[in-house]
Amino acid sequence: MYRWIAIAAILLPALGFSARSNDQDANTLRDYVGTYRWNEDGLVYLQLWSEFTGTNQLVAFDESGEVRTLYRTSGDQFSAGPAAAIQSPVESEIVFQRDAFGKITSLSWQRKSAPPRMAARVEIEKREDVRFDNSPIHLAGTLISPKIEGKHPALILVHASGAEDREYLLPLAHFLVRHGIAVLGYDKRGVGGSTGDWRSASFDDLAADVVAAFEFLKTRSDIDPKQIGMLGWSQAGWVMPLAAVRAKDMAFLISISGAGIPAADTTIDEARNEMTARGMRPQAVEQIMGLMKLQYRFAQTDEGWDEYVSARQRLAARMGQPPNTFPATRNDPYWEFIKRLYFYDPVPTLRQLRLPTLAVLGELDNNILPEKNKAAWEAALKAGGNRDYTLQILPKADHLMLEAKLGTNEEEPSLQRFAPMYFTIIEEWLAKHLRTSWK
Repeated sequence: MYRWIAIAAILLPALGFSARSNDQDANTLRDYVGTYRWNEDGLVYLQLWSEFTGTNQLVAFDESGEVRTLYRTSGDQFSAGPAAAIQSPVESEIVFQRDAFGKITSLSWQRKSAPPRMAARVEIEKREDVRFDNSPIHLAGTLISPKIEGKHPALILVHASGAEDREYLLPLAHFLVRHGIAVLGYDKRGVGGSTGDWRSASFDDLAADVVAAFEFLKTRSDIDPKQIGMLGWSQAGWVMPLAAVRAKDMAFLISISGAGIPAADTTIDEARNEMTARGMRPQAVEQIMGLMKLQYRFAQTDEGWDEYVSARQRLAARMGQPPNTFPATRNDPYWEFIKRLYFYDPVPTLRQLRLPTLAVLGELDNNILPEKNKAAWEAALKAGGNRDYTLQILPKADHLMLEAKLGTNEEEPSLQRFAPMYFTIIEEWLAKHLRTSWK
């Protein structure tokens, strides 16, 4: 019989919400973080990332699209498996080299019996820790800029949901720095060096943080104030349009796997798809869908409490105690979480967008269903009179833009690379919309 513990694993991240924690060994891994240049001139970026496991691990993002988690074997030696977060069988062995002062200078990467590839550590970008305010919230971040003089175009990384830090979305945009674009990532409120609490924030609150980042960038002498835009993933699809409407001179908006429909609808879509993919019987899936709809009805209207409780009790008798995503009492704080976020309708805001807009959706995304959400984006942007928008469904891409077969959450660690054309789509669109010498 399908137990609630499995259902909770599906429903908890249904809005992109996930509990992410820092690995206790993260500080020892920071020594390896940086940019490395292969002898054949491509780049590989190493950073700490917690998307696959919930704990910070050293992950390599190659410009070819390949993604691998590195597992320490001893000292400066690591191994990588055949997929993004699969440790065995070992596919590659990675060894870091240091100079006489103990500073890491390069790495060698040997895949199976092939000759090792060498990559020198390079300093092709500037990093500056910055602070700015959305009073009373103080936000901390890092501005990554090209190592060339002049005023640069810039983009602000806009978070998905959960406790995301300043580098969480960097894998989706780091490749743009070498093309002359500065990238600002900041710790979400209540994370890292930022004050406040993301758990109690509305989409409007988060949008105000983005506007604060925008206003900060406009004060800098190394940033072109007329070429500042946003790139965000997942939940950012609801947040960025709100920020753009407030900041009328924002230059562009790039949404990756962002919804054009309310959050309540996306949670139902994802839960149905995930439970079906995991082999649940159709009758059980529909019963849980029914409970979710009753839950949302009560949260939105304060009506139907008895019907909700009865449906919850029937499922509890069959499957065991439901997770805390189905509260048993009227005063449970989870109701406020649902009311704050789940019923926001993005359409009125999308109709107000006048800035150049790119929305990229994954063909296999089982959370933000591509055709359904593309249609919603298009209807709203067209009705509002936006004359410069591009909506594209990326073949074989999942919610994270990884090349997938199924598109399920469970499949993600076994994937190997970003979907072909992801980087190219972003690069080509920005090259048409920015006044910069594209490299």
